[in-house]
Amino acid sequence: MRIPLPEPFDFDLTVGHQTHYRGRAGADLYDDGTYYRVLSRAGRLLATAATPTGDGLLDVTLLNGGSPDDEVFAGERMAELLGLDVDLGGFYAVLDRDPVLAAAVGSLRGLRPTRAESAFEALVQSIVAQQISGVVARVIRDGLVRELGVSVTAGDHELFAFPAPEAVLAAGIDGLKQLKLSARKAEYIHGIARDMLEGELDPDRLSTMDDEEAIAELVGLRGVGRWTAEWVLMRALGRLDVLPAGDLALRRTVSDLYFDGAEISIEGLAEFAQRWSPYRGLATTYLFAYLRRLRAGVA
Repeated sequence: MRIPLPEPFDFDLTVGHQTHYRGRAGADLYDDGTYYRVLSRAGRLLATAATPTGDGLLDVTLLNGGSPDDEVFAGERMAELLGLDVDLGGFYAVLDRDPVLAAAVGSLRGLRPTRAESAFEALVQSIVAQQISGVVARVIRDGLVRELGVSVTAGDHELFAFPAPEAVLAAGIDGLKQLKLSARKAEYIHGIARDMLEGELDPDRLSTMDDEEAIAELVGLRGVGRWTAEWVLMRALGRLDVLPAGDLALRRTVSDLYFDGAEISIEGLAEFAQRWSPYRGLATTYLFAYLRRLRAGVA
């Protein structure tokens, strides 16, 4: 299946961001110009590859075969994961009015706001990342995917589906602790898996809510605070104006760029970032891409 690509769109930047500019991150793989992802459809796993054709199209292929409906599904899901539906024009107008932000991230034009495949994936990723370094969080997330996700061989590549709630529940709290999760985070993630399977957490219902309603719904879950909920809204629901002001790395970056390193509070960042509204989530995405590239040594 071939999908028309929007302008601007930089495939390398976008998939690089999705994989933390390291080729593989969790269930995402970027190798030799192709993005690989195992997608879940009605309990079946579809090994999927996406490659730009060079003439304004994205070629989406099912590596191990599938029905025509599967191909359509894979094309639509890949387009969502790569943020192809987002109009960047309004954000770039904001960028043009902010010379400091433009100097930091202006070279990243064409980067799309990538998404997790599901609210469950976004929740697990965010809970893992709570109060630890990005490096440690990445190691734990990769371990979860490799140990609890289904392995799918596609050509020369071994791909991993993101673990299903059933697999997480079956691992038990002790099994999750063996994957380097703290006891409390293991309990949180195990509980989230149970809530998903029992219908206490309904992603479809979340998608019908406005930002504050969805945040309130999510923080009712054990282990989910506002910071985690805001990342889920960005990563799973594609909300463009959510600002995770409690994120320490984001506050430090804004402090370094705008305030000569002076500390900025959560409230101070929320007030300061109004200049980027209604694209505060996009500004956050670009700032984190800027940080990831610095950490990965990407020019």
